[in-house]
Amino acid sequence: MNRVPLDERRRLFLARQRARQAMQAELLQPVPKQSLSLSALSHHRMRFVVEAVVIALLLGLGFITLHAVTFHPPTSIVEALLPHF
Repeated sequence: MNRVPLDERRRLFLARQRARQAMQAELLQPVPKQSLSLSALSHHRMRFVVEAVVIALLLGLGFITLHAVTFHPPTSIVEALLPHF
């Protein structure tokens, strides 16, 4: 049988109880306010704008590339053999 001795169970119970109390005490602590300076706010705003521009640029380039590289198979053998001007 794999029974845990009584003193070991008591030790585990007390360890869990201390951990639970520490976690509850940490959760009850007030959250400190983080005041961002004006330069930090402008930096975050500028970073957001740059990221948005990069995403828009990548989407636009992908759209242009899609239309430039799209393969249009010929509809008939005659069209495939005719020279393209």
